[in-house]
Amino acid sequence: MIQRIILYGSGKRCNILFEILRLSNIEIIAILDSDPNKWGYMIHGHKVESPYKIHELRKENICITIADFNVVKKIRKTLRNEYQYDLKKELHYNQVVLEAYKQNPIIKQYIIEKNIIENKKESLLFDCYNGLGLGGVEAWTMDLCKTLIEDGVQQTYIISDMGVYNTPHIIEKNIIYVEINHQEQFSISTILNLIKAIKKRLPCKVVTCTTNEVMLAAYLIKYYYPKAIEIISVIHNSNEKVYEDYMDFSGGIDFYISVSQDIRNNMIQQGVPKEIISSMNCPFACEPTIHRKYSDISMPIRIGYAGRIEYIQKRMDLLLELIRILIEKNIEFKMELVGDGSARSEMEEIVNGNKWCERVSFLGRIERSEISCFWSQQDICINIADFEGRSISIVEAMGNGVIPVVTATSGVREDITEGVNGYIVSVGDYQTMAKRIEDLSYHRERLYRMGSLAHDAVYPKSLMETHLKFWKDILL
Repeated sequence: MIQRIILYGSGKRCNILFEILRLSNIEIIAILDSDPNKWGYMIHGHKVESPYKIHELRKENICITIADFNVVKKIRKTLRNEYQYDLKKELHYNQVVLEAYKQNPIIKQYIIEKNIIENKKESLLFDCYNGLGLGGVEAWTMDLCKTLIEDGVQQTYIISDMGVYNTPHIIEKNIIYVEINHQEQFSISTILNLIKAIKKRLPCKVVTCTTNEVMLAAYLIKYYYPKAIEIISVIHNSNEKVYEDYMDFSGGIDFYISVSQDIRNNMIQQGVPKEIISSMNCPFACEPTIHRKYSDISMPIRIGYAGRIEYIQKRMDLLLELIRILIEKNIEFKMELVGDGSARSEMEEIVNGNKWCERVSFLGRIERSEISCFWSQQDICINIADFEGRSISIVEAMGNGVIPVVTATSGVREDITEGVNGYIVSVGDYQTMAKRIEDLSYHRERLYRMGSLAHDAVYPKSLMETHLKFWKDILL
């Protein structure tokens, strides 16, 4: 049990964690920050101090409250090398949150104040904590739940926030709307609301899609009533922080499902037993055969992107460099980007400022039903991300005969054979990506052969029937 702790970082997450710790028995003995401009500031009666204070507190546990994982790694290196701090005593942010909530008397009382009233049938609760927008995870969740309900599994529900969404009619009555404070992660009001929603449907299996408040609420109920709830965690992304976060919650997770073999192997390396982790293929709309045309040599080659338009992870900054190289090489191309994000406005300004408008178009968000039509008009699919779980956008493109030219993120080698049905380049290597696009532009005859092989590689993995059986074997 944690009794005393140092908080490193005095920003928003420090303040949130302070509120969570306030009703626990964990004593905050110091708040430190690398920024000298913050030294001397008071946070809830604690003065922010220099990290030099660690020399006096080397035996104490420390929690780095910074959200940016790259910054966290730099701080860990500094703690070890400059302050000789034993990182075995570091407690991750999630670990401290879990311990604080286990000690929280309001949470404990709220969970056990009444005897658990178990329903006759077990419920299946799927996490769409961030709402039911147009993201790949949300679309997958709605498709799977819709299919389960149609197959007779009526006790299937989706946990969502209070937003208004365009959802399939068959699942409208099976959505559990919960008031969620998205501005304050792990806030006590959100956790209480989620605990209340989950308690009503015990016994249940909760299928989580990330280490968020739904995971925490389910974890806390399981802590007090371990036989009333099972937690199944679907891992949709692949990076060092994701693996660390899932291991923080490992004490409450009954089964893991990864969206690629790469993720499964990495989680096993982290210590997850092989027998409690599986991998799955996410289904998507794909015809058994394709009948399409490609751009001939007299036309610009068509390049498509579908996904979030962000600099972080999706690397739209490198996409701009790719466009610049293609133009310098005098490649005739037409690029269309589907999606939205924080980088879109600035990217549009750059495209307009460079007079690239005839070559590059931003189409914004489109309905899921329009995705196949979009891809059927493209020759090449690009993805230049630093990391993915397993990009549904890439496999959807391949299912429509589009040739992928993508970075070596998780799962791509399960679908793409280099030079046969697509191309894989090193993460960040937009120069080689430009060369692959140039080669395809000058050898359009490859499009038909590679496109057909791309479709054939993913079609067997697209079927909902197979996916439904996979999930029924796990859930029922």
